[in-house]
Amino acid sequence: MKEKPKKCEEIEMTTQQFNELRQKINELTASQLKSLQGDISHSLNKKESPLLSNEERDMLSKLFA
Repeated sequence: MKEKPKKCEEIEMTTQQFNELRQKINELTASQLKSLQGDISHSLNKKESPLLSNEERDMLSKLFA
């Protein structure tokens, strides 16, 4: 049996696999789509890095204080 990939792990797929996934998404209920949307938003937010580090923000605030 194949191990499930970790949620944070990036998974590469072929164009055909991606298109099949998109077709399956069209079969989901509204509730399932909202749940998936939440998962996607959460994943995207985790991958975004802040524009400035805490140290950089502190330095900027001191410059303009």
